[in-house]
Amino acid sequence: MLTIKHLLFGLLFTLLLIISQSASAIEKEYALKAGFLFNFARYGEWNNHSNTATSFTLCSPDSSFINTSRTVLSGRKVNKLPIKNIEVILTESDLTLCDILFITADTLESWQQLNDKHLSDVMIVGETDNFIQQGGHIRFFLSGGKIRFEVSPDRLTLSGITMSSKVLRLGRVVND
Repeated sequence: MLTIKHLLFGLLFTLLLIISQSASAIEKEYALKAGFLFNFARYGEWNNHSNTATSFTLCSPDSSFINTSRTVLSGRKVNKLPIKNIEVILTESDLTLCDILFITADTLESWQQLNDKHLSDVMIVGETDNFIQQGGHIRFFLSGGKIRFEVSPDRLTLSGITMSSKVLRLGRVVND
């Protein structure tokens, strides 16, 4: 009986360890993606960005991503504006607050239900297959265990955003 309890305790401990490592891996991936988004913001140019803006706003409907992003990007600035991280509901009125919108795999279904995916002056970034074909501008993907990205300069331009050639050289350019 004592051996069974030890065995069950060992299995439970192993399961908890695996779950915590998985959560940690997702948090690390979100931290890296937040860093990418920061650099996209630094090297992107919003043609109609308000001169009266008091912050640069990074949005996502995913609270886990926003919490990680707040930690990683704390104290960072884009064009002298502090970065503000906001968890949003995917409605057109909520999204007008955003400069960058990040759609995670967990929030893709809500994104797909949005009627108007063309948002002026909002860079739309995702992490799922065919995200650019679904109205996004930039898509993260894994290659060789590393986070990479593909970008559609044409879609960015249609939204009033120009991306630096330095960034375009680092990613895979997708033409519509």
